[in-house]
Amino acid sequence: MKAIALISAVIFIGLTLAVTVIVYNAGMPVVLRMQHAAAVEKMKGVFSEMDKIVEDVASEGNGSKRTVNLRFDIGTLTLNGSSDKLYWDFDSETMITSPRTSTGFGNVVLGSKLETSAYEGDYQGTPAYIVENEHVRAYFRKIGSPSSPQAYNTNQLLLAIYQKDLNQWMPFQSLELNLDNSDSSKSGTGYSVMEESGTDLPYATVSAYMSSSYANYFLNFTLESGADFLTIEGSQA
Repeated sequence: MKAIALISAVIFIGLTLAVTVIVYNAGMPVVLRMQHAAAVEKMKGVFSEMDKIVEDVASEGNGSKRTVNLRFDIGTLTLNGSSDKLYWDFDSETMITSPRTSTGFGNVVLGSKLETSAYEGDYQGTPAYIVENEHVRAYFRKIGSPSSPQAYNTNQLLLAIYQKDLNQWMPFQSLELNLDNSDSSKSGTGYSVMEESGTDLPYATVSAYMSSSYANYFLNFTLESGADFLTIEGSQA
């Protein structure tokens, strides 16, 4: 009987410990999210105060300065001198804010996965719209404008793609797009345009308008932060 009682006690204790661990583990994501959300709110206040200090110093003219003491428990603080921006980054296992979204208040921006840039440049002497994130850099031909459309073929839009992880250019001759396998939809007149330029974007889109004998339509090329591929979507004009 004593042996049976001892086994029962061991099983009971083991069960109790297991339940405690399960409850503790189940509650950890909630606790972690609360801690990280509190850290984000704290840093929002810190950056807002710093923004005010910078504006005050700028308004006071040459020679004005302030000393700012910063204290934070998690994350990394980085100063980008080329863009005059101060970044606070940290990785969280819980969702504090939706991915690829940003919210601005004053000069302060709070967001998640804002690693995309969009700007104008050139590719081997050809004027181009350039979109890039941490994995990919893609070049699109600049074609006409809404007020001055030009003749082009869809295989002229995408100029090149550089894969940063592989450190090499993607091997392709061209990308030709059409509607319903119609050859007449491949060429016509239109233009290409960058929807938004800048840095720290959740995604970047280059759109091309095509007026062909088959149909009038848009082609939208989107590169999202964190993605190693382009998303291509078509829509009727």
